[in-house]
This record gives sequence, C-alpha cells and structure tokens, in this order.
Amino acid sequence: MSKDTVYVVILNWNGWQDTVICLEHLFKSQGCRFVAVVCDNGSTNDSLQHIEAWLREKSGAFQKKELAYRLVARTEVDARRCAQTGSPVDLVLIDNAENLGFAGGCNVGIRYALQQDDCAHVWLLNNDTVVPPDSMAAMVNAFKSRPSLGLCGSQVRYLEQPELVQSFGGLLNKWFCTTHTLSCGLPASQLVSEPANIDFVPGASMMASRDFLESVGLMYEKYFLYFEEIDWAERAKGKFQIGVCLDSLVYHAGGASIGSPGEAGQRGLRSEYYLLRGRLMFAKRFYPHRLWSVYLGLLASVGTRLRKKQWDRAGIALRVVLGQVPKNLVRT
Repeated sequence: MSKDTVYVVILNWNGWQDTVICLEHLFKSQGCRFVAVVCDNGSTNDSLQHIEAWLREKSGAFQKKELAYRLVARTEVDARRCAQTGSPVDLVLIDNAENLGFAGGCNVGIRYALQQDDCAHVWLLNNDTVVPPDSMAAMVNAFKSRPSLGLCGSQVRYLEQPELVQSFGGLLNKWFCTTHTLSCGLPASQLVSEPANIDFVPGASMMASRDFLESVGLMYEKYFLYFEEIDWAERAKGKFQIGVCLDSLVYHAGGASIGSPGEAGQRGLRSEYYLLRGRLMFAKRFYPHRLWSVYLGLLASVGTRLRKKQWDRAGIALRVVLGQVPKNLVRT
C-alpha cells in the first residue's frame, strides 16, 4: 500500500459543537486523500455520541458520499490493534477516556495514524478551526517541494476577523524562553512570502511527515498544555527543516477549550498557569544554563501583575517560581 494519506488529528474536550463545524469544512477538502481522527479527551458532555449523531444526520451530504467511521478505545491504540484491515473509513473516533492534555490526547491519534500503512503525514488541527478546501493539499505540496521539511504550519487567521493574521510561524527568545508569533494582527494582504527562518510552528495547525514522527518521536506529554510544539521543534533541530505554507489558510477561533492568557475568569487563570509552567519546564529541558534569566523573567512577571493589581495572576506566577501547584487549576 502506498503512503499517500494524511491523517488529520483533532482533539476534542467538551467541544463537540466546534468539532462538527471543523469536520464539516474539513470533509470538503480536495486534492489529497485523508482520514479524520477525532480524539476525545474524556469529555463529560457526551461529545462522542453527539458527533456520531451528526455523522448520521450528514449521511450522504459530502459530495453524495456517506461517511464511514470507526469507533475505537485508547486501549486498542496502545495495544497496537488498530491497523486498518477492512473497508477504508473516513473518520475515526477515539475514546481517550480521560483528559490527557493536548500532547497526550493528540499522541493517541498520532499513534493510530502510524499504525496505518498508508499514512504519509499527520495534520494536527485544532477543533475550533475552519479550513478552506485547498488548505491541506497546499501543505502536502510544500512537503513535496521541500524534501527536508519535517514540520509545516499554515497561515492562521482570526475566525472572526478573517482579514487579520493570527500567526505565521513563531520565534523563541532563548534567554527568557518566551515566544513570539510572527505577523500577529497584521492584515493578511501584507503577507507576500513565507518567513525564511522560524523556531516553531504554532499548534493550531501543524502537519508532520511520517519520517519526522518516526525520527523525532511524539510530543512530550508532561507539559499537559502549551509549549509542546516548541519542544517538538527544538528536538527536530539538525534533523528537519521547519516551515509554514503561505497558501494553506486556517481560520482559528482560539482558546475555546482552555482559555487564553488574556481571558477573564477561571479558565484564563488555568491557561496562565500552564503557560508559565511550560516555559520553565522547557527551559529546564533545553536551556538549563539560562535558568537564571528565565527565573528573572518570571519574577518580573510577578511584579508586572502586582502593578496591574492582578492579584490572582501574580499569585499564579509566584507559585510557578516556587514550584507550587495550584490544586484548583490543574487537570480539571
């Protein structure tokens, strides 16, 4: 069997409404063979049943084709019992049974994909995204034209403001282990070429080659949220090129499942904790000789939040510095 299929891994956590919208657009994709793999991270709102109901409702709606799907448990994937032997399917629903975080949840889908002989690429796609029909094929073509490419991202735009760029690759500050997403907030009309060098691909849309996955390995799961994609890119240095594709558009809502750092309320605080903790964990893994500057940066974050009277956020930043875990914010 030839390796020519893209496996699109989509992580769901209590967000089936976003997921079915994502799937509805994804199944209009053209130009390459693909299978969607939805990994449900222990949702408590019957997400898998809702997605199955949507599949029955949409039967025959996509180019007059009924979507065939398969439901498997994470334990089957872990036992390597998921090689496709029967009729091909369009969608795989994987019940992870618990919240494994971003990397842990997606890694189950990646392991499933690698068990399939026809897998050429794996596309990690956020469930709160909308993709035009040619976005996937554009990235596949980027791999074909650049044999050394191992990890490729998209031109990600804001879903609610589609004329503005949300991210187009990212850079890492190695002294403070902070990140900067390129072109954020710029009009899309100003993007005329791909950046010459990037340090990582933002996680909303990342396509990896099979060679990349088999050489670099899966994402590091201990972050739980944030910094997984930066860790992945760091481990690929000297082995593969990392790039973004100008012609692959993805429209992203952002923060739907966990909350963005600027979001008010409980989810925003949870997001802030994992972001700061991930920054420190990444520094310890790859830049231990610069931990002093990373800690200085984190202490500066505490001071900034105190000046802004953001008492809860200051407390979170201080807990990260002290290595304390806020029990009410993690893995809920």
